[in-house]
Amino acid sequence: MLSIASPSTEERIEPAAETLRSRGFDVRVAPNSYARTNGYLAGGDGARLESLNRALRDDDVDAIFFARGGYGAMRILDRIDYAAIARDPKPVVGYSDVTALHQAMASRAGVASFHGPMLNTDFFEGLAPDVEEWFWALLAGRAPMMWTFGEQNVLAEGVTEGHLFGGCLSLTAALLGTPYDFWIDDGIWFWEDVAEPAYRIDRMLTTLRLSGRLASLRGVIVGTLRECGVGERDELESLFVQFFGSLGIPVLYNMPFGHFGNNLLLPFGRNVRLDTRSCTMTVTEPVVERESR
Repeated sequence: MLSIASPSTEERIEPAAETLRSRGFDVRVAPNSYARTNGYLAGGDGARLESLNRALRDDDVDAIFFARGGYGAMRILDRIDYAAIARDPKPVVGYSDVTALHQAMASRAGVASFHGPMLNTDFFEGLAPDVEEWFWALLAGRAPMMWTFGEQNVLAEGVTEGHLFGGCLSLTAALLGTPYDFWIDDGIWFWEDVAEPAYRIDRMLTTLRLSGRLASLRGVIVGTLRECGVGERDELESLFVQFFGSLGIPVLYNMPFGHFGNNLLLPFGRNVRLDTRSCTMTVTEPVVERESR
């Protein structure tokens, strides 16, 4: 378990680690996880980078989970051992600020990763049974896997298929124009964020629209937007219709991933089929080549 962004507390991480150990996993907690630098970093850049690179190079590490997001992953992107990632791809699971690492892995090493649960929230508070079953089944290589949503999640109807990618909107916007900028033309884009007012979400979506990115999409999946547009739910839905409604693609809203925890595992770079008639999202192919131990 690594901490490449903000610090956590032992009171939350150790019970979460025990949950994973109870499934038979040998869980190692990075020594910098409870450190605090500048008030918001889990130790200095060197410590966070060293723990990540050590895990990437270690043949005994089968998967990498993260404590939490916050901020800090961007600061070390230019010193990550991408050759080690390409040489020995292993499941890398996290969300929020970990979006920066997901995009960097895809753009610099050509390796897919997973937007999904972290220890500080998801594994500490517990996953819903259906979300947990989905999590372990995908990581075991089961396919196809189908998730059913409700009609209330549909903002625009349609049927489509494409490669899945995305993450935290603010990180995607922040990485535009850098070597770690990542986008899949003709892909299905999922995104979420936290504590962003409607006008700031508007600004980030406008940046992506002006860059020409949105016009290439085959589908959009919006997660649970925690503390976003407080008191502005109708405005947010109207905003999404403005940005995506004319594209003629299916658009889902308030899907089960985001900063509320209980995150549905979403695999980067894998083929997904969306069908608003049957209200299903299907991962059509295995997301790992072998079962993670």
